[in-house]
Amino acid sequence: MSTTPYEAPTWRLTPERTALVVIDPQNDFLHADGWYAKSGVDVSHMQRSIEPTRQLVEACHAADVPVIWTRHGSRDHRDAGTFLQLRPFLREGGLRIGTWGYEILDGLGVEERDWIVEKQRLSAFFQTNLEIILRGLNIDTVLICGVLTNQCVAATSKDATFRDFRPIVVEEATGTTFPHLHEPAIEMMRVGWAEVSEIDDILGQLAALRPGAIT
Repeated sequence: MSTTPYEAPTWRLTPERTALVVIDPQNDFLHADGWYAKSGVDVSHMQRSIEPTRQLVEACHAADVPVIWTRHGSRDHRDAGTFLQLRPFLREGGLRIGTWGYEILDGLGVEERDWIVEKQRLSAFFQTNLEIILRGLNIDTVLICGVLTNQCVAATSKDATFRDFRPIVVEEATGTTFPHLHEPAIEMMRVGWAEVSEIDDILGQLAALRPGAIT
């Protein structure tokens, strides 16, 4: 008799205790004129996340669910750590604070009421104010989307569960530079520490959280 060594979590969105964290939807990652694409990196799988992310953001705003955006970058090689050693094409530029490429892609729906978190390592929790924001908002359930699936999304969702938040990764709203690593990363998160949900289910739950919604 065999025993399944894990149980995939299923967490419903908690009214007034849910937030959306959008990981690094920046020009250098997603735009055709960004540093990644101009350096010859195939960004098409990352770009699959753009429209689902826009839908999530719109639904969260309508439901008064806080939206937190992250931006990854550094001033230069001195504060980027091993990141630039592992990605030689970024040594001369890209993801640099203060540049167009560092900014969030137009059209995703950023509003003044949203939060912006600046990060310099894969996890959006590492030496940032993300946890302070979530605690201050009394959040227990964290929707996560963005790029890259196997890097910053995985690292942030894992750090979320380390802090006893309930991370829910929205599969269609994530992407990576190596598409063959997407599904293994998704499975790793599902088995290890996060719920992985389809966007239609999440959009339905968010609609039910709107003020005046009949549930």
